[in-house]
Amino acid sequence: MKRISKILALAVASLMAVSVSAQNNCLDFHKTKCPSANTTGYHMSNDSRSATMRKGQSSEFRITIYQGKDYRISVCSDESALGSTVHMRLIDYETEELLYDNKDFNYVKEFEFTVVQSRQIKISIEIPEDSAQKAAANTTGLISKNINQGCVGVRIEEMSTPKTGF
Repeated sequence: MKRISKILALAVASLMAVSVSAQNNCLDFHKTKCPSANTTGYHMSNDSRSATMRKGQSSEFRITIYQGKDYRISVCSDESALGSTVHMRLIDYETEELLYDNKDFNYVKEFEFTVVQSRQIKISIEIPEDSAQKAAANTTGLISKNINQGCVGVRIEEMSTPKTGF
């Protein structure tokens, strides 16, 4: 009986190690997989993030953007597990006003902008549901636990807005 308990404990520990390892593999995903700006002057912000996500899941986080700065936000994902579409929205944190939605631009993965007024925003990321999974859930009322998971990265780059004119 003790032998079975030890084997079971070892199996559980191994599964936990694999789970932690999978999460750790995503920690720097935005640094290695999201494309960086080709424009000189940009540097990566500490607000950049990576996470493990699954199809049909959404997540958001808050950052402050500052007047007089240019920003470039790019998203990337483990396309073999999650597909190529990542839905990104920028939302004013105070008013909930939608400031940008990449759905309106065929789900482009980069967005560059200049900040005219400092504010806090939410960056909302969603991985669209698998249509077959959604259809099965609609007919059976059940979603399979066999869902692909993968890494998603949000790379935020910033620089001082270049001076223009004479």
